[in-house]
Amino acid sequence: MSKLRFVLKNILFLFNLVFVLGLLISYLAPYVDPQDFWPVAFFGLTYKGWLLANVLLLILWLVLKRKIWAYNAIVIVVGIQFLLRDFQFNEAEEGEGNFKVMVFNTRVQQVYDGDNTSQQINDFLVGNDLDVGVLVEWLDKQGNIDIDAFPYQQMVALNTKSDRHRYGLKLVSKYKILRWERIEYPHFSNNVTAFFDLEVGEKIIRVIGTHLQSNNLVASDYSKFIEMDFDDEYKEHAKNVVSKMRSAMLRRAVQVERILEIVDESPYPVIILGDFNDTPQSFAYQRLKGSRKDAYVTNGSGIGATYLKPFPLLRIDFMLYDPIFDCKSFESSNEIESDHKLLVAEFKI
Repeated sequence: MSKLRFVLKNILFLFNLVFVLGLLISYLAPYVDPQDFWPVAFFGLTYKGWLLANVLLLILWLVLKRKIWAYNAIVIVVGIQFLLRDFQFNEAEEGEGNFKVMVFNTRVQQVYDGDNTSQQINDFLVGNDLDVGVLVEWLDKQGNIDIDAFPYQQMVALNTKSDRHRYGLKLVSKYKILRWERIEYPHFSNNVTAFFDLEVGEKIIRVIGTHLQSNNLVASDYSKFIEMDFDDEYKEHAKNVVSKMRSAMLRRAVQVERILEIVDESPYPVIILGDFNDTPQSFAYQRLKGSRKDAYVTNGSGIGATYLKPFPLLRIDFMLYDPIFDCKSFESSNEIESDHKLLVAEFKI
């Protein structure tokens, strides 16, 4: 019996070491370009799993009164800055802003699911007195936004021959669009990014709406991991999924650098918002954030997850803003059907 206990004890210690190292590596993911060493990015993507494992092991060691709990506690505390990118408990700020912005991945207005949420989106924009709305995955021929409420509207379509619905990113605004431009990438992408220079009173603001490279995974890609037997077919499926994710990570790294060129050239303060298709523990997020602030981190409360399927675990939609702005409020909502939450922030400019 004592020999069995010894073996189990060492197996647990080994597991503990693996999970401690996994969490530490995930802390490196925001700073390692996937183009240099892509495997680190997967640790960042699975950060919450490594974190949860360390929390559970910490509790286990405390219950068993083992001093090894200190290792788990230390590695969790070391990464507190990353924890706060996903969990916040900010109190509401006093005072109001004067520039209210929304970003929402509409999931093509649910059109391919036999629905159309265009009217709900329009009603939300108008009813909540938004100044600007950035609509991601928008089918322009399947819905309209009130032109009287938002007299300045610009659709940035994917521009492919098969794009019969005019798919892409749409900005609607109460303020005049002085200039806009699609941000081109050195590779083909079925995602769209553009910048818009808005005249807000006596000031000009550059809003960058982005939809970074998708992983191109569908629900069945996840479910097959549960349904399939662990055989050669399972391994081949896992390789295909990893290959898709690796390709997307590499493309996002390139796209981010192109966006930053536009940011650096901007003579105006910048707000970056959209669907990054990556988490706060990623190189893409870290590069775009830079010295900018994250509206959820400064003003959000609760769990930050914005992607709802298959489970509401990942935060991949963001609002990043130059420090010259003062964010007064931030909220997210899932009242309109989509696989993403919509985000609303109010700024004092």
